[in-house]
Amino acid sequence: MKRTALLIDGGWFSKGLGKILNLPGNWPNAAQVIKNAVSVLEKDEELFRIFYYDCEPFGHEVTNPLDGSKFDYSTTPAFTARKRFFFDLGQSNFIALRRGEVKARGWEFRPNLRKALLKGGSPVTPKPKDVYPNLEQKGVDMRIGIDVATLALKKLVDRIILFSGDTDMIPAIKLGRREGLQVFVVKLNSWPLKHNLIEDSDGVRLLTPVP
Repeated sequence: MKRTALLIDGGWFSKGLGKILNLPGNWPNAAQVIKNAVSVLEKDEELFRIFYYDCEPFGHEVTNPLDGSKFDYSTTPAFTARKRFFFDLGQSNFIALRRGEVKARGWEFRPNLRKALLKGGSPVTPKPKDVYPNLEQKGVDMRIGIDVATLALKKLVDRIILFSGDTDMIPAIKLGRREGLQVFVVKLNSWPLKHNLIEDSDGVRLLTPVP
């Protein structure tokens, strides 16, 4: 049996499941994530562990720069639902949570206002509802790379199956393969997968999500 680790970029995989399955809030529950993830394992593969990488929801208060109004993200249903998701996932067997961090980096104009500004013509005065905080995830890619290196250099597994569409993962994939691991990438349904990821992996596992 091949000891196999599943490394899941949560922002890519869970969001993909939510959209494909048309789930409430476009997000799966913990059981759906686990069920779909392990479905890619083949008969000769034994699950070592599921590593799940994502940032917990942004739960801070922000101040709108246009009118000074305040909004606390921790009071939203989406925040509560995502916190529950992380709790349930963390209580499941063979799960290792790897948390990055979400930080607010200034403010962005909404698409309709950007279009109006680019179009030119009569002056456009932004309203408070026309801006939103720019939330950036930090530390997720780094944690995936560290775990790939650890699993490879310590010879903890024979195979890695990576759930990510991010080409920033390619250096980690190459390191794992150089150290003797077989590294596969996951393709969600008919969604396109970057050819670089396929080229630098040992193969593709097609996953058709189920509720």
